Amino acid sequence: MRSAVLDIEGGRIFIESDRKSFPQIEEIFAFKNKSDDICGVTAGDVKTTARVSELKFRKRPFSAKYRLEKGTILPLLEDTVLHENAVTTFIEYGYAVLDNKVYTCLPEERDLFVMVKEADNPKSLLRAIAALKEKGRLESEYDQVIRELITTPISDLETANTNVFPNKLYNYQREGVQWLLYCYLNNIGTILADDMGLGKTAQIIGLIAECNERDLLKNTLIVVPSTLIENWKREFEFFYPSIKPYVHYGTLRTGLASELEKYKVVITPYSIMTNDIEMMVELDLDLLVFDEASLLKNPQSERTQSAKRLQSSSTIAITGTPLENSLKDLWSLTDLVFSGYLGPLEEFSTRYIGRDIHATLAGNLESLEAHVRQIMIRRLKVDYLDELPERIDIPQPIEMNDAEREYYQKVIDTIRNNRNDKGAVFQEIIRLQQYTAHPELLSESKCYELAHLKGVSAKFCRLFELLDQIAERNEKVIIFANHHEMLDILKGAIEREYGKKVFQIDGRLPNEERQPEIDTFSAQEGFSVLVLNPKTAGMGLNITAANHVIHYSRQWNPALEEQATARAYRNGQKKAVNVYYLFYCNTIEDVINERLGLKRQLSERVVVVEDDKTEDIDIMLDYIGE
Repeated sequence: MRSAVLDIEGGRIFIESDRKSFPQIEEIFAFKNKSDDICGVTAGDVKTTARVSELKFRKRPFSAKYRLEKGTILPLLEDTVLHENAVTTFIEYGYAVLDNKVYTCLPEERDLFVMVKEADNPKSLLRAIAALKEKGRLESEYDQVIRELITTPISDLETANTNVFPNKLYNYQREGVQWLLYCYLNNIGTILADDMGLGKTAQIIGLIAECNERDLLKNTLIVVPSTLIENWKREFEFFYPSIKPYVHYGTLRTGLASELEKYKVVITPYSIMTNDIEMMVELDLDLLVFDEASLLKNPQSERTQSAKRLQSSSTIAITGTPLENSLKDLWSLTDLVFSGYLGPLEEFSTRYIGRDIHATLAGNLESLEAHVRQIMIRRLKVDYLDELPERIDIPQPIEMNDAEREYYQKVIDTIRNNRNDKGAVFQEIIRLQQYTAHPELLSESKCYELAHLKGVSAKFCRLFELLDQIAERNEKVIIFANHHEMLDILKGAIEREYGKKVFQIDGRLPNEERQPEIDTFSAQEGFSVLVLNPKTAGMGLNITAANHVIHYSRQWNPALEEQATARAYRNGQKKAVNVYYLFYCNTIEDVINERLGLKRQLSERVVVVEDDKTEDIDIMLDYIGE
């Protein structure tokens, strides 16, 4: 029989050089229960033992999601006696039961670590398994259990009394609340991936309101980008003023989990979650919500690792772009809300991620889509907002002037001559992106005279032709561009040309000043311009006062452009929205434009190919040829 091993680190008890072996696993827990100083144990071979630390273990009960393995849900409640194969059970499945307690492994070390959860705790793992046992489905195929979310019409799910809202929801939002309620009551993690502009925040507040009215929810933590804190506060005030969220933010914030647990709803930015994670893991949460969850797409990032340490009875990831650049993004989001659902990352990568777009398209995408859609709800504006006005996408291909073309060709020649030095190629790509935004970004002798700015850039000139048309119609426009200097050039030039204040939002504007900037822009009569950086102001903001969107700088990621466009094309928009895409013909911008179209096609199949800086360099090298 395998030996079980106990390691202690950072405590006061040390046995036989910090280690003690036991012939049977029961003896580990008997030993552990003798001392409060031991905060965890490991189960495994003597040769594969890892140390236990307080970073890995907590003395409080561990809230876990139930795990599906090999097509069945493990009948844990029936294993009231730990039998001879208990250690194997830990290694293979991650769970076992002893003395009316469920022991479950941490997901990142599931072959070594064991945690304890009291069986009388009504939350998370035990509540979910008990509900399944009561329905007689412990031995059923997992597809049958989860597929209920798909095969059962949303209207037949648990009815949500959304009349608690003082303001009316759309029908599709009511259905969304029903879906979320069903998942919450059954402890199933889910991804709310409705199209941008469909009101995902309202649906989350609807769930919270419903659970609060039923007295089913005590503590909720909502983690958001810092730019969206004010928006969440306003949405609560609008939809459900009965709850006033507490914002955990700033230098005077509490350091005690017990203080945060006094509030029904706590909102905190991702940066604070990461900084305060050692305190926040102590929170006893009923509901955990991650807004703009695409920020957690990198499973190796400190932010994602911190997010996965938070535990709750139910977890919801909100994103209008569940897939951006990589299949790993999808795995990370799914694993966040339902640990282990798509298996280990290594196996997932081997099965689904191709060497390039063509290999990925030839893969088993339909199988992946079917699995993901079982725990994700996604509706598109085109299907659910008949009353939403028309969106007109208008590509704006532009020919470079002679001087621009000459400089552009010099950079291409440099890239061709340095094609074996990818670091140098990447730097030249950045120069090209700056130059195609405006030559003045690379000029040593700066000149911001309007005539000069127009004369040296055909794109800049075309922008002002579009602005003239919008000004004649007395309408509002938002312009997305990269680089602080480019935004400053746009703001100054437009103000001089039209004699009106131009509003600006980028990373330099404090978070608390961004919403007032939008409010002032929206309230201004007639023609008005707002310039923004898509990476700092392209998500979560409501700018429906504008019915023109100009993408002055193209993005490699179509999701980023869609997020930016959705600031204007969303619920509350009353006018047709014109979306302009400016790009130079027969340049790398043309290649980007074509690639964006391909990525959009792939995203419609739910998954997209791996994409990173290295691939961008390879695309450039293919573009310039030998």
